[in-house]
Amino acid sequence: MARPKEFNRDQVIDKAMDLFWEKGYEGSSVEDLVQCTGIGRGSLYDTFGDKHALYLIALDRYMGTSGGPLNNLQGQENSFRDALRNFFQDRIEEAFTGPTRYGCFMVNAGIELAPHDPEVAQKVQGGLDQTEEAFYHVLIKAQAAGELSWKANPHQLARFLLNTLLGIRVLSRANPDRQTLQDVVETALMALG
Repeated sequence: MARPKEFNRDQVIDKAMDLFWEKGYEGSSVEDLVQCTGIGRGSLYDTFGDKHALYLIALDRYMGTSGGPLNNLQGQENSFRDALRNFFQDRIEEAFTGPTRYGCFMVNAGIELAPHDPEVAQKVQGGLDQTEEAFYHVLIKAQAAGELSWKANPHQLARFLLNTLLGIRVLSRANPDRQTLQDVVETALMALG
C-alpha cells in the first residue's frame, strides 16, 4: 500500500515557482528544487514528473495568478491614459517594492527557454496574446468614449503597449532606474496621440 503524500502540492508548486523565477530554469538544479520544496527527489518525480514538467506547472501557476492587474486595467472607469499610466506605474512600483526583484517570470521564460522550447514558447505566446488583448480592449473602449481617434489602429497600439510593458519588465531587472522607467511610460502615453 502506497504511503499518502505528506506535503501540500500547491505549496510545493509555489516554492518551485519562486526558485525558477529567481534563478531561471538552467540555474535551478533538481537538488535546489528538493532543498527549496522540502520534499524528496522521489516524491518530486512521482508527483510532478521531471524538472521540465514542474517548470511548466510553475509557469502556469504564475500566469494564472498574474492576470489581476490586466483585469483591473480593463475595468477602469477613468480616462484610458490615466488607466494606462496607473497600470504602468504599478508595474514600476512592483519592480522596486514587490516581494521579488526577479522581473516577470513569463518574460524571463520567454527570454531563457521559449526560443528553443516549444512548450514554453506556446505558454509565453498565450500570455502575450492575453496581454495584447487586454490593451486592445482598453483602446477600443477609449475610441468608443471619444478619447482616442477612430483613425488610430487599436491592434497596432495594443502591440506597442505590449512592447512598452515588456521593455519595462526587462529594464527594471537589467537597469532598475525608476526615472528611466517613468520616462518610458510618459513617452508611450504621448505616442498614443
